[in-house]
Amino acid sequence: MSEKTEKGGLLVLFISIFLVGVGFSIIMPVLPYYAESLGANAFQLGLLITVYAICQFIFAPIWGTYSDRLGRKPVLLMGIVGFAVTFILFAFATKLWQLYLIRIAGGIMSCATMPTAMAYVADTTSIENRGKSMGLIGAAMGIGMIFGPAIGGLLSEVSLGFPFLFSGLLALVNSVGVLLILKESLPEENRIYRRIQRVSLLAGLKTPLALLFVFMLLASTGEAIHHGTFALFTGAKLGFTARDIGWSFTAAGVASTLVQGMLVGRFINRVGEEKTALTGITLMGLSFVLFIFTFDVPSSIVFMFVFAAGVGLMRPSISSAVSKRAESGQGFSMGVLQGYDSLGRAIGPALGGFMLDMGLNLGYLTAISISVLAIVTMVVGSRSKVKLASQG
Repeated sequence: MSEKTEKGGLLVLFISIFLVGVGFSIIMPVLPYYAESLGANAFQLGLLITVYAICQFIFAPIWGTYSDRLGRKPVLLMGIVGFAVTFILFAFATKLWQLYLIRIAGGIMSCATMPTAMAYVADTTSIENRGKSMGLIGAAMGIGMIFGPAIGGLLSEVSLGFPFLFSGLLALVNSVGVLLILKESLPEENRIYRRIQRVSLLAGLKTPLALLFVFMLLASTGEAIHHGTFALFTGAKLGFTARDIGWSFTAAGVASTLVQGMLVGRFINRVGEEKTALTGITLMGLSFVLFIFTFDVPSSIVFMFVFAAGVGLMRPSISSAVSKRAESGQGFSMGVLQGYDSLGRAIGPALGGFMLDMGLNLGYLTAISISVLAIVTMVVGSRSKVKLASQG
């Protein structure tokens, strides 16, 4: 593929994933209030987020395999169109059980987008440009998620269902652009058929990376508790609206983009992955303490900035540590890491919602406790590594 064609395809893909990021994050400040309007309590809202994460965990590798068989463009289109249809249906739901069914379908379909986009990048870029290009696609999603929450908060003033309708229509426009402009990157002669194999999470605990995997599970659970309960917590405590929540999530997007784009690499080069991850999880745990004392919208924006900065330091450093120290193959090790991350995202919202129903502060107190466990896990792992190195 020529350099001009490569850049053109990546530009179309960047815009497409940016729009997916906008569409996905538009509903973040609105979903809790929308589900609550249909009778959901905090635990049921958590389950609504959990089923989406479980579907993504199960079906993302399946879509990746199908893109090897069918080509990238049709699978990417199926993901975006599925995203669009389920969000439009969500806007017209009238019963809580309908939200669950639509959310399951949305989780199954929408997770076709990112793995297929990354495969498209791998097809169309040279080895030396691949890392930078994949970073740009990830940045497209991140930038989209800066604008989305603020847009969703503003649109919610029309109605709670309108942001879902807008997001679905935006995705339909996106799909037309992909259909008409994006070129297929995988020629038929290069397509392959292979069995879908899921890595064993238990097998990962038998490797030297076990503590990193446990750390990721704990950190992801704590992060997901916050995402699942923040809106209901601040709504119950301070009467926050979807618009208020939207500005807070926008601040998180800005912080995450700045930290991952400007700071995390320097931190890792200076102090190493473990200390960078420790700094990140400490900031995240501190933010959970601060959230308990949120007193107005500006304070929530500041505290959300601290939270996102911690996550922005923690996640890339753990991925880097696992990638550098993988002894059982990159695919196996990164697959296990992704599995534990997804498991945490599935556990966190339901656990946080259940605790919030038990008491207003209990969701965040649970997240603080889990963050402390993650810190202890990383400290134990680092000391064990130093001890083994000195014995060697």
